[in-house]
Amino acid sequence: MSIDGNALIIPVALPEALERLRLEGDPSARQLPAHVTVHFPFADEPKTKIVTPELKKLVGRIETFRIQFDCLDHFDMPDEVIYYLKVSSTPQLVTLFHTIWNKFRAYPPYEGKHQTIVPHITLARYARPVSEEKVARLLEAVEQHRNELHWEISEVEWVNVQPGVPGCRILGSFPLKRKAIR
Repeated sequence: MSIDGNALIIPVALPEALERLRLEGDPSARQLPAHVTVHFPFADEPKTKIVTPELKKLVGRIETFRIQFDCLDHFDMPDEVIYYLKVSSTPQLVTLFHTIWNKFRAYPPYEGKHQTIVPHITLARYARPVSEEKVARLLEAVEQHRNELHWEISEVEWVNVQPGVPGCRILGSFPLKRKAIR
């Protein structure tokens, strides 16, 4: 599976063992860093000059925040099962999502295909039938690193991914507002 288009993502660093499993199990891992998707697909490149100042302003109003792992879960698709780290929704994460979705209504998240958006970090896409061994490896790695699965969120990146091209181009990086020191 390869991804094509622009997306807004929150990049996160995974423990080495989980990143290794992600690289083995998710073909899109060669195109994108581990991340939580904020919005996909997002504005075409010709709109960069219009969208960039708006994103900077919107994202810059939201204070940095922390997200953490909730559970290992999966999406059942017709031909595959997608395993992911579900992230606990926080008020700031919900605000970030809705602020961007409401401002850029011309680009509905996932083209409006899903009623509910689940904040997550994809770990693996396994063709059906999925071997118990693969799932056991994921569960074991997640359990071993459970205490490391939390992240301080300080930026959103606008990335472009093209089929068959390793890596992604960063079209913009938008810092969140630093929390006031009290």
